Amino acid sequence: MRFHTMRARARGLLAASICLLSFPFAAQAQWWDPPRPGPWKDSSTFGRPQAAQPGAPVVYTREHLEKARRISNAAIPNGEFAKLERMHAEFVRDKVRTTDGAWLVEAVQDGIDNSFQSPNAIVEGYLRDWERAVPDSKLLPVVKAMRWQRAAWNARGGGSSSTTPGEAQQLFREGLAKAAKALKDSEAVGKETPLWYWTALIVAGSSGASTEAFDALFEEAVNRFPTYHTLYYTRANYLLPQWGGNFKRIDAFVQQSVKRTSATEGSAFYAWIYLDVLESINGDYLKVTEATWPKMKQAFEDLVKRYPDPWNRNLYATFACRARDRETTARLLGELGKEAQLGALSPGVTTEGCTRFAFDKV
Repeated sequence: MRFHTMRARARGLLAASICLLSFPFAAQAQWWDPPRPGPWKDSSTFGRPQAAQPGAPVVYTREHLEKARRISNAAIPNGEFAKLERMHAEFVRDKVRTTDGAWLVEAVQDGIDNSFQSPNAIVEGYLRDWERAVPDSKLLPVVKAMRWQRAAWNARGGGSSSTTPGEAQQLFREGLAKAAKALKDSEAVGKETPLWYWTALIVAGSSGASTEAFDALFEEAVNRFPTYHTLYYTRANYLLPQWGGNFKRIDAFVQQSVKRTSATEGSAFYAWIYLDVLESINGDYLKVTEATWPKMKQAFEDLVKRYPDPWNRNLYATFACRARDRETTARLLGELGKEAQLGALSPGVTTEGCTRFAFDKV
């Protein structure tokens, strides 16, 4: 599944004082992306951006998301645990989202998870260094749970059960059991971060938890973090046919998710969840799943109204072209102009091809 394949030297009193939820420093936008090279050092003025007007909120773009992801990917191998913890604490506390609607803390989630693709001995070294650097960490116990669920999937691989060797399946079960224990041990502080719930949902789904228990966990997760996308993607993943589900159940889940989030997101979650689902299927999602273009179109309209980032507008144009909606494709290409870059999540779809489809008289 997509979410299964995703996703050294900070020391001293500063590291020991880091708290998951209430970091003692005022949040400084982009302090984690300093304008000059060199190792990270905490400073209240380091890398502060210039706001358009005094007091104006900082606008975070997809570029910031990608930078945060790259920085997070490098933080654990480089031993920059204090930096990663502060990024996580501030992103969760301040509910930081980018102009396309993404949550910036997802970059930290991906960075941690990606670090666990390394061999177990290296990962063990990372965790020992982290514990020495931040002995009072409230994030590290959650990270240990993340580590074991990743180790379980690394051992198993992504093949079907029928093609997975017995010893790999045993290691998978053992890893999931260790992850479950780590989740239980970290529950008191862990539930203050969506990373705990994301990991818990993977472990529950991978372990074959009952539908009632799985849904109860999901309800708790989204009650705390109502619009954190990966919680929805993870639950939807375990409704796929390869996990014993079907596309009618997925569509019912999507409709329910839209109702849950409509007050702030409109019907955008219809598009977001189905865009994630289509990465796990073969063929045209409008034929394979229960998704319909009229509902998808409305979802994109709500999405770009709330998050008019060029990424979202290009996604909308791409999927309008895929749906052979000539009028909408032409309108969106006209609005995008030189910003048109169609083709995301859509092999064979290009800006040139969609321009011909939209405007050629043939």
